[in-house]
Amino acid sequence: MMSIGALADNRTIWDEAVNYFKSGDGTGKKLGQNQEAGRDQGHATLDFAMLGVIAQQGYNQGDDLFAYLDDRILIGMEYVCKYNVGQDVSFEIYSNAVHGTQTAISNHSRSTIRPMAELFVAHYGSIKARDVRWTKVYRDLVLQESGGAEGGGGDYGTTSGGYDQLGFGTLLYRLEKE
Repeated sequence: MMSIGALADNRTIWDEAVNYFKSGDGTGKKLGQNQEAGRDQGHATLDFAMLGVIAQQGYNQGDDLFAYLDDRILIGMEYVCKYNVGQDVSFEIYSNAVHGTQTAISNHSRSTIRPMAELFVAHYGSIKARDVRWTKVYRDLVLQESGGAEGGGGDYGTTSGGYDQLGFGTLLYRLEKE
């Protein structure tokens, strides 16, 4: 919806998408725990791959969704990256109508490799000088496993999960040589 609003230069559609981003269903956990954390890490990391694209679209159009709720996306990204590089994180019980009650963070697909971190390191680390320590650790793990750059669709598996997001973050978002 957000992309359609931008492409069509339709402020009504754009505003509806931004309003849903800010006020739609979701957990809103202060610690950054996303609603997929108790399901599996493939979906937990996908949440942030998609959130990054949405926030970047907003930023490009003058709506800084990266900054919303005191950098809540960064807080969540740090949470999911920290867990997926083998560190422990806190977990609050979460219930919804689809998946029932999740009482613990899921270790299913833990340490999953997904091309998502370059965007967050560039935006929060390089542009805004925020602490992105776990996002960098995760990014470096992905780069190590991917030949030095985030790959794209199909580079991370032959099933649908390997094509869930565009990827190519090193090419698209890297702002400085590290």
